[in-house]
Amino acid sequence: MKNAINYYYNLYPENIHQTEKGYYFIINKTRYFLIKYLGDPKDIQKIYEMHLYLLNQNFYVHPIVLNTQNQILTYINNEPYILMITIYYENEIKLDDILFFFKPTNANSKAPNWGELWSQKNDYLEYQISMLGQKHPLIRESFSYYIGLGETAIQLVNSLEKTNVPLVYAHRRIEANHHQYDLYNPLNITIDYSVRDIAEYLKSRFFSGKDIMKDLTYYLNNTKLSTYEYFLFLARLIYPTYYFDLYEEIITDRKVDEEIKKIISKADDYEKVIKQIYQYYKTFLPVPRIDWLE
Repeated sequence: MKNAINYYYNLYPENIHQTEKGYYFIINKTRYFLIKYLGDPKDIQKIYEMHLYLLNQNFYVHPIVLNTQNQILTYINNEPYILMITIYYENEIKLDDILFFFKPTNANSKAPNWGELWSQKNDYLEYQISMLGQKHPLIRESFSYYIGLGETAIQLVNSLEKTNVPLVYAHRRIEANHHQYDLYNPLNITIDYSVRDIAEYLKSRFFSGKDIMKDLTYYLNNTKLSTYEYFLFLARLIYPTYYFDLYEEIITDRKVDEEIKKIISKADDYEKVIKQIYQYYKTFLPVPRIDWLE
């Protein structure tokens, strides 16, 4: 890897350290991180332009370093990599870090349609499990329950009267074990409603075995949300991204089937959390009826 960094970036580190996420090295007190790019190469130009826009707005994200051919992606052994200058943070992110991160987007930003995106995802996963389910009995046995949760979330989102809610720079995924490196990684940044990040963070913490009630209570009591945002938040908590993400890792052989048991074992307790939020909403909002939450 040292030869590739020398050749493609004209950088000559003395030592290169490999981590689970990639390779880092330090030159003149500047920390560089070379990671494999796992997204669609067609998206990289848009990501690069958004990261330049954020930097120009004095919104810190890790700067992307172009290679000697002035390209964003560098192919090393036929695998795409991207180099960034990073600031190293050892501590895991907390709720306040996420809330501090949010910045409004420009007026031309387009709101994502969660109902449509989730419907497409559910349809794709149902087709996929019909082809691959025999190889993964634990997934096959639990799949219909989580598809059902997904359908509840879709119905809730589609029932809402859409209002004008500010969009922010948010994240594709925020997980309980993420560090501030992940928070400011431009590859992880997207445009969405702020409730996306909070819901994903709380779900990840819950299924990592951590208590979320303190953060959940703080967020609901101290954040000004519109009615639309309250229900987007609930829908995002219901939609089982945690299960579908793990499902994809299992069928691509990055994780073993047994991992799914950790999620399935917490299903009843998680339902209780969702019911608590639903009942709390009923004290001050006109809540669409969801039978299994009554």
